[in-house]
Amino acid sequence: EAYTLAWGQSYGLPVLAFRFFNVFGPRQRAGHAYAAAIPTFIDAALRGKPLPLFGDGTQSRDFTFVESVCRVIRDAVERRVTCDVPVNLAFGSNISLNTVISEIEKIVGHELAVDRREPRTGDVPHSQADNSRLRDLFPVVRPVDFEDGLSRTIDWFRSTL
Repeated sequence: EAYTLAWGQSYGLPVLAFRFFNVFGPRQRAGHAYAAAIPTFIDAALRGKPLPLFGDGTQSRDFTFVESVCRVIRDAVERRVTCDVPVNLAFGSNISLNTVISEIEKIVGHELAVDRREPRTGDVPHSQADNSRLRDLFPVVRPVDFEDGLSRTIDWFRSTL
C-alpha cells in the first residue's frame, strides 16, 4: 500500500490502494492454523465437528463476500478510478462471530457444537471499516448480502466434500 502510493506520487502514476476487510467466500482454505473464522466454522460444521471459537464470540468483524470485492475491483478498472490515499474495501458491517455461527446453523438446518477456547492474545475485539471513501468512489456498487454470501460459501464447501 505505502509503496504503491509512493510510486504514484513520485512518478505521477494513477494508482488505487485497497485495504481488504475479512474477505470470505468459495475456495478459501480452512485447514491451517491462521485460517479465517468463516471457512474454519463451515468446514467444522459440515464435517460434524465442534466449531473452534476463541473468546466469547462477541468479537465482530466487517465481513465482505469475495464477489463484492470483485465488483468493486471491476468497476475500478473499467472506470480507471484512482485515489491518493488508501480505500477501505468493506461495506461497514458489524457482525459478531456468534451471529456467524447462528447464520451457519440456519443454513445447515441444525444446532452446532462450539468448542469455546481462551481468547487469542492480541486479538482485536471489533473491526469495522470506515467505508465513506469507498461509497464516494463507488456509489453504484452494491455488496452481496452477508447471508447470501455465507449460503453460497457453504454450498461451495458442500460441493467439495
